[in-house]
Order: sequence, then C-alpha cells, then structure tokens
Amino acid sequence: MELERLAVDIADAIVQVDSSRERFRSFQPGVGPYGEPQLVRLIAEKLSQLPGYGRGVHTKRNPDLLIPNQWALEFKITRPFGDNGKEAESWSVNLLHPYPGNVSALGDCMKLARYTGVSVEPHLS
Repeated sequence: MELERLAVDIADAIVQVDSSRERFRSFQPGVGPYGEPQLVRLIAEKLSQLPGYGRGVHTKRNPDLLIPNQWALEFKITRPFGDNGKEAESWSVNLLHPYPGNVSALGDCMKLARYTGVSVEPHLS
C-alpha cells in the first residue's frame, strides 16, 4: 500500500469521526478533544473496514498503529488551542523534544527508526 493512499484513508477516517459529532467526555462534539489512544483506535476501526487493510489493523503502545507487513505508524496530536478556544501553553515544546524515550514527534521518529516489527517495545540506547 502506497503512503499517499494510506494518508488519504487516515484523513477520511478522521473526517468520519469528526462528522459523527459524538462527544468525547464533556468536550465539544467532534474529533478535536479525543486523546491520541482514543483517536488512533477509531482510525484503526475505520481502516479495518476498507479493502486492502483487512482485520489485522490494530493499535499498540509502540507503534501506535500497526498494519501488519505494511506500515508501523506513530501519531502525534497537536492542540495549539484548548476546547475553550484559548491558547494552550507549551504544546510546541512537548511536540519537538528531540530525545529518545520522549513522547514528542521527534522521539516517536527515533522509536520508529529502531522498530524491527518483532518486539512490542524497542530498546532505545
């Protein structure tokens, strides 16, 4: 499966979740307030229903989403504004910490670079 097709399918899944207008906890309806694990689980459910993915699509701790023998994906949610529309503090700092083991986008890239597909948690040095 090509990366472009995967990106479009993930974007479509997010639009479907958002347009459902279901509420996550007490937040405003839509995709915005979902936490990463909850949103990735919903994306996995949507992908599993599409041709070419099969029922093997599932979420994990590392990687966040696994499409066996095709893709290992990490997701990062960025929220510069909260549910109340006010600017969130430190969101960009947490996004870009370049340290192995960190939960930032760069830390996730380091984990994926070392991912062998064999173990659930790769060993970071």
